[in-house]
Amino acid sequence: MAKGRVGYPIVKAGSSCGFGKTGIVDYGIRLNRSERWDVYCYNPHAKECGGIFTDAKHIFKSPGYPNEYENKLICYWHIRLKYGQRIHLQFLDFDVEDDTACMADFLEVYDSYDDITGFVGRYCGDELPDDIISTGNLMTLKFLSDASVTAGGFQIKYVAVDPPSKPNDEKNATSQGNTNFLSGKFGIM
Repeated sequence: MAKGRVGYPIVKAGSSCGFGKTGIVDYGIRLNRSERWDVYCYNPHAKECGGIFTDAKHIFKSPGYPNEYENKLICYWHIRLKYGQRIHLQFLDFDVEDDTACMADFLEVYDSYDDITGFVGRYCGDELPDDIISTGNLMTLKFLSDASVTAGGFQIKYVAVDPPSKPNDEKNATSQGNTNFLSGKFGIM
């Protein structure tokens, strides 16, 4: 175990490894004893794409940013903060292939630690999405690019925030504007 991480040879194919590619099953970092281990499959020789963040604040970018991202990318960013905290997601720059249905290249945001539950939205084009504040301490962002047109990419910042002190403080838009508060229970992993 190096810094609380455990890795084993790949046993299941995934989008970034398997199917004849060398890969590792990464069991993540265990923040406290009540947590379950999360499993991720990745190719250690692939271009930097996605990541797992546990810091109270961080800025991350699409691959190649500020230059255009490449075709055929599948990237996952998982954010996991301390229990009781929320994630304030802010889009600093955003330029993803524009498509009326966002079916070509897109960024999806999930209010959970996977891309199955907690769907918040799918984004493309060059208009900055509104800020998003999670319901709990977990969030996932998934970026996919198809086999053709690319664009400038994105830069996203998140910071840990404390939940509102009163239930009536949770609103869909604050007086500061452009912030979406998601209502719900706090998650723990």
